Amino acid sequence: MRTIRKRNKPVQEETYVVVNRDGQAFMGLQGGYPVYSEDWSEAKPLFMDNTAMLLREQGTELINTSEL
Repeated sequence: MRTIRKRNKPVQEETYVVVNRDGQAFMGLQGGYPVYSEDWSEAKPLFMDNTAMLLREQGTELINTSEL
């Protein structure tokens, strides 16, 4: 997990799971296209900077991994 250093104190950056309108969690890319799964244990946690492309799809949303 990536950390940000601020005054010598590591702060972990929050990660998110992308969920589509069908309630499926993002697992990764296959052939350049996003793949979703009903099994949330296979979800790929992403940093906020890495979610922009997926959020362009209509009906997708972010859920903070700390809320799971």
